[in-house]
Amino acid sequence: MSEIYAAEGQKGLDREIVCMLYEYAQLRGSHKSLDRYRYAIDSLQAQKIYKKYSDMIDERYESLSDADKKTVWYKPTEKAKEYRAYESEMRKKMYCEIAERCEEYDKKQKNRDLER
Repeated sequence: MSEIYAAEGQKGLDREIVCMLYEYAQLRGSHKSLDRYRYAIDSLQAQKIYKKYSDMIDERYESLSDADKKTVWYKPTEKAKEYRAYESEMRKKMYCEIAERCEEYDKKQKNRDLER
């Protein structure tokens, strides 16, 4: 995480945390620093983004031949390798889009603070 933050800043860190939350982690606790991630992933907008990219990934998978589908995770064919690269790229884009909502949350918080 430190390397990502050093290389890409807060945007990169947010993307990686969003990725973790979708792939294998859960938000627990009530510390206010978690609010921006809850805002990012628990919204209708995040669900729409997730569905859009999931549909694109599914569509690409369904376009593979049965023989290529059988090799996606073991000894992949060239088409299966292309699918996996595509899936990886689409997931990264999806996590970036959802993570942008963290910045939106920060701006809203800043505006609230200024109004006080």
